[in-house]
Amino acid sequence: MVLTSPTMAQVPFRHGERIGFSYLVSQKYTGEKARVKVLRNSKIHEFNIKLSIHKKLIPAHIKGRPPSYYIVAGFVFMVVSVPYLRSEYGKDYEFDAPVKLLDKHLHAMAQSPDEQLVVVSQVLVADINIGYEELVNTQVRAFNGKAVNNLKQLATMVEDCKEEFLKFDMDYDQVVVLETKTARAATQDILTTHCIPSAMSDDLKA
Repeated sequence: MVLTSPTMAQVPFRHGERIGFSYLVSQKYTGEKARVKVLRNSKIHEFNIKLSIHKKLIPAHIKGRPPSYYIVAGFVFMVVSVPYLRSEYGKDYEFDAPVKLLDKHLHAMAQSPDEQLVVVSQVLVADINIGYEELVNTQVRAFNGKAVNNLKQLATMVEDCKEEFLKFDMDYDQVVVLETKTARAATQDILTTHCIPSAMSDDLKA
């Protein structure tokens, strides 16, 4: 594959020296266009592409929006972002946050435009969640066997669930199982006790 543009048909460098292909890439910025020639099946194809960056799974900011949340049976589900990590672990979050979250912060890319990293942020203690009180900032992998892609999807699946039990598969092979009817009945009491006006943030209601 050869990258060319009106200003970079050749790569100027020291006399008689060559430079790596990555130098060409480093001269471009997000949003710019690049002309790319691809050799495929012995034919050269030319494309004019707009350059963009990969979307990180854990975003660097939330653009001034209030954080999203969803609560059921005292389990507070939230989306991980850099501001969230900073609020939980302080300015040294890159050292103090859980290793699995840090690994995703540094390396994980979103596989779809709406993918989010959803965690149980904390558990508001009540009779229904006894035994789960220590569950903090642990990723939710699946709900009733279906992979969790983002917080809104999780909230919708829980709200629409017709099964007898709510089953959340978590990181570290942890599993949370709640009786659906009991969990829903307990949620409102827990919200009232903690003076929380709604079980979900406004953006999840849209």
